[in-house]
Amino acid sequence: MKTIGIALGPDRLAAVLAGGRRLEATEVGDFARALAELKATTGLARARVSIALVPPLVELRRVTLPPLRADERRRVLGRDVARYFIGVREHQVVGSDGAFAAAASARLIDAIEAAVAGVGWTLGVVVPAHAAWAAEVRDGRVAARLPHATEVVRAERGRIVERERHRPGETDPQAVEIDPYSVAAEHASARHALDLCSEARHAARRRGTRRLATAFAAAAAACVLLAVALDYWGLQRELAAVRARRAAIAGEVATAMATRDSLNSVAGLVATLRAVDARAPRWSTFFTDLADYLPRDAHLVALRAVGDSVAAVGIAREAAGAFEGLARMPNLAGVRADGPIRQEVAPSGVVREHFGVSARWGGRGGSP
Repeated sequence: MKTIGIALGPDRLAAVLAGGRRLEATEVGDFARALAELKATTGLARARVSIALVPPLVELRRVTLPPLRADERRRVLGRDVARYFIGVREHQVVGSDGAFAAAASARLIDAIEAAVAGVGWTLGVVVPAHAAWAAEVRDGRVAARLPHATEVVRAERGRIVERERHRPGETDPQAVEIDPYSVAAEHASARHALDLCSEARHAARRRGTRRLATAFAAAAAACVLLAVALDYWGLQRELAAVRARRAAIAGEVATAMATRDSLNSVAGLVATLRAVDARAPRWSTFFTDLADYLPRDAHLVALRAVGDSVAAVGIAREAAGAFEGLARMPNLAGVRADGPIRQEVAPSGVVREHFGVSARWGGRGGSP
């Protein structure tokens, strides 16, 4: 659908068509006839029209309100419009973006909506020209000279942040001067929050929104049901494929499980053997240390080991030296005499002492 931007003032109408074509009319007393002539000139059977109202057809004021939704702001401003717009004598249509509020005659807004519907076009938005001027400059100040006053608007990111009204003919050296009607028509179709909309059109919008929400909810429910059905169908299909695959490899699985059980048994046996091997004393180390720490003149004639307990019988010139050597032996603890020491005198006169000893051997790990 083609878009048309229209700037409407008390004595002038400027239109900007898609592609940049511009049309103007000075006979705007009958807006419906002016719009019909515009349709005949453009030859567009269908179009979307956005209208920017040029002062004094619209009033713009900064307002301070608590945080409210758009509909709530419009109702609050509409109930007490004379408080915010001084000198208002007839019913007004109010629009607000939170920081600024715009008001225009309800009779004018109704006439605009009826005229657009009468030519078979679609009405987009009706906004104050200040919003379109702010969209032109984006960031900075813009001045629009009008017969009754000079309107100055400061914008940031295309939104109005400050509005001033100067006497006719005055200029602002910091502002960019524009043609108020051409710029307003060019940017009337941009997205603006200061939309001036009659109660009937608001009600139609709410009905459309509810219908759209209902349609979306129904579509979402249908999508959920379809997703559940597809998921269930896919699940059953996958289950059937899994069952068929399990049946095909059942024999291989049984063989693999038997092999796994055998491997687990072997692994358990190996672990047990390792544990036993780790706990078993390393007697080769014991005998090596025994040879190092036992005196040279001593020897064992009997040795008995049970677990980590060791009992031995030996002969030495002096049993005390044998006991001292065994006490220094690594990993051998609790060395004590196992019975009295008995002396024996050889025919050559050499004295030998027979002794018994018991201890606890703690040597583990390593290689035998």
